[in-house]
Amino acid sequence: MRLKGAAVVLSLLLMSTALSGCGFKDIDKRFFVVAMGIDLPDEGKGFKVTLRLAVPSPKTEPGSAMSQIETIQSQTIAEAVRLAKSHVDKELDFGHCKIFVLGEKLIKQGYNDVLEWVTRRRDVQSVSYFAIGRPDAATIVKVQPPTERYPGNALFLAFGTDGTESSYSMTAYAFDFGRRAEEQGLDPVLPLIRKEKAMENYYITRIALLDKSKMVMLLTPQETQLYNQIANHFGKSTVRSKVDNNNMVIAANSVRSHYDIVSGENGTHTLRLKLRVSGIIEEAPPGVYDQDWGKLEAGFSEQTAAEIKTMLEKIQKAGVDPFGFGLRYRATHAGSPKTWEAWQQIYPELQFDIRVKIHIEGTGLVR
Repeated sequence: MRLKGAAVVLSLLLMSTALSGCGFKDIDKRFFVVAMGIDLPDEGKGFKVTLRLAVPSPKTEPGSAMSQIETIQSQTIAEAVRLAKSHVDKELDFGHCKIFVLGEKLIKQGYNDVLEWVTRRRDVQSVSYFAIGRPDAATIVKVQPPTERYPGNALFLAFGTDGTESSYSMTAYAFDFGRRAEEQGLDPVLPLIRKEKAMENYYITRIALLDKSKMVMLLTPQETQLYNQIANHFGKSTVRSKVDNNNMVIAANSVRSHYDIVSGENGTHTLRLKLRVSGIIEEAPPGVYDQDWGKLEAGFSEQTAAEIKTMLEKIQKAGVDPFGFGLRYRATHAGSPKTWEAWQQIYPELQFDIRVKIHIEGTGLVR
């Protein structure tokens, strides 16, 4: 019995010796990657990867953010990350990397290799943000706004719900980007981040539409806002109109949209989209309180409907489907390969019937 007990103890000691060499490292021996930029290389083939590494600091006041930037070129993203480890003295941890910025030139050429690496990497969060950087991703990752409290804080607030909420931007998550890149009848949408030369800050006013492999087109700021109103029911937005040569703006409090794909005679199909917006007049000439609100609402509705139709026809001509009209068609028809083939023939000839109803709730404090 004693020999048997001694053998058990010896076995446990041997096992503990083997476990002592595991890969766990304390937090003070790690570099947390908070942002990652991926561009085409300056020359040759492959990728240029820019990592923003957080440097811990006891201060959290504006302007106290400290970070280290590492830029590496390689044939693959995985090799670039491995090479980056030779530039630093701590282990790289992607568990806190909340944003991946893709260079505009790269996204125009193709994004599939980048998405493949991100989705396979086990320590990358599925709720990380994706965006496009102009003029390139490295420039955006290196920007350090003076109001930043900790590394990456400005970008996190720009896309999260804790900071600004802009109708000219949108949040694209990694899991949604991957889903849209694979799903038939639904294409990816990414926000565009640009930096002005003279300013150390970000500007996010447009979104880019992509097909299954690359960027196809950019929406204007006004089209971006319309997209958010239709696709995301974004309430903190505006509706503008020109009535009797006067510019008027409604601050929307409630936005609702609904659409159906209706079959017509001779095999034609029409997308009937209804948009309802309620809000308060935020900018208008004096005396608007005494005017006929019904006439004002009709003017807003007519102009908004025309803008939406123009935008949808522009997107249709580009051959992308960011709203998921094709996915709705597949979901409401018999599920077979022929359904998708039928939609591919329907979409280029799809007609649009846009019906907008604007409701004015008030004229603000000044009548």
